[in-house]
Amino acid sequence: RSGNEAFFRGDFAGAEQRYERLVGAGVRDPDVFVNLGLAQARRGELGRAILSFERALVLRPDDTDASAALAQARAAVGKRRADAQGEALVETRPPLSEALVRPYRENTLALLALALDAILFGCLWVRRVARSDSVRTGLGIAASVAALSCAVSLGALVIKRGAHRDGRAGIVLREGSELREAPDPRAETRARAHEGGSAQVLARDSGFARVRTATGATGWIADEDVGIIAD
Repeated sequence: RSGNEAFFRGDFAGAEQRYERLVGAGVRDPDVFVNLGLAQARRGELGRAILSFERALVLRPDDTDASAALAQARAAVGKRRADAQGEALVETRPPLSEALVRPYRENTLALLALALDAILFGCLWVRRVARSDSVRTGLGIAASVAALSCAVSLGALVIKRGAHRDGRAGIVLREGSELREAPDPRAETRARAHEGGSAQVLARDSGFARVRTATGATGWIADEDVGIIAD
């Protein structure tokens, strides 16, 4: 409540601090993440805002407010980079496979897979004892459809959980974050990452995280320059 009051007073720094206290205390609520992201966006912390909106969508995939706020934050990142560099390419959506499963919760996909598995084995069992050829044929078709649907739902669950990735999904929090050859501030910079861009966190060492960005660049980035979307 005090965070909301600070936000409506225009004290976005105070609001951000209060929402961060909730997150730090272990609160995982989509409304808190949305409010935190809005406060961060108002302060110009667009990378952090994108991270907060992504976290909200993990908890509530069908949150239209979070989706709209995420799109606005990404657009604002693009505009700011274009103003500074003359032009900019910005991620506007996740890969197609992830976009397709984004509206669904992990629990929903898991329950669907279990239900389809039960239907599959139920059809197979009944088919064994059925005497009518037409019934056996129909059950065989139903079992095939259930098997295919079960495989699709399991594949969607794998994508949703990120099990197909090498590391954990994250967001770059600072424009021009250095990707170094080693987890050392004296190591040579290989490339630079863009604020709000996605990155796979592959390892951590000595205050650095080894990441792979959406452009394919790999290197060691300072821990404070990248945030993990899902705990």
